[in-house]
Amino acid sequence: MVPVAIFGRTSTQEQDYQRQVVDMRKIADKNEYEVVSIITEKISGAKSNEERLGIQRLIEEAKIGMFEKILVTEVSRLGRSTLETLKLVEELHSYGVSIYLHDLKTETLNDEGEMNMQTEMMLHMLSLFSKNERRLTIERIKSGMAQARANGTHCGRYKGTTEAKEKFLSKYNKVIDGLKRGFSVRECVKLYNVSLGTVAKVRKYIKEDLDVLEAA
Repeated sequence: MVPVAIFGRTSTQEQDYQRQVVDMRKIADKNEYEVVSIITEKISGAKSNEERLGIQRLIEEAKIGMFEKILVTEVSRLGRSTLETLKLVEELHSYGVSIYLHDLKTETLNDEGEMNMQTEMMLHMLSLFSKNERRLTIERIKSGMAQARANGTHCGRYKGTTEAKEKFLSKYNKVIDGLKRGFSVRECVKLYNVSLGTVAKVRKYIKEDLDVLEAA
């Protein structure tokens, strides 16, 4: 049986990627593939590949030859940044791993391990469309906020409402403990199910406190 991985992604914690996994399991069963890895993440596809733990795990497992194919519902699950998505596809191809895109009913590599021109063009176009969609969304949000301000509506935090450092740190005792025990930021993200930005902020505050103690 051909070993395959299933990859699923949602942009927010509230969204559910289980539908993606179920659909790809059906494809695997239909083609008699062996699912050896299921990798999921909840993070914006606009983030860099280095910031995404799911993508990093996907690359690591591809590199050691755990699977021959990756099953995804659509190219935007891999990413919404044109450059990052194409970098990812090229790296996976360098390990001989093909990507099955369910919405296109096609794979990125043929039986000879080569990318055909049609698939290459579609990947470029779809990635560009995804990036353009994100740009338009951001523009609509900015336009809406500008209109709200013009109408006298306040947007964003009010002055003086920034969360106090002590209150912020009190919510992440496990992260603090993990950092003090020597875990990296990415390890803490995975272990404690918090965002990369949150762990980075906790680490920054801890370092500030240590600097103050050393200077005293």
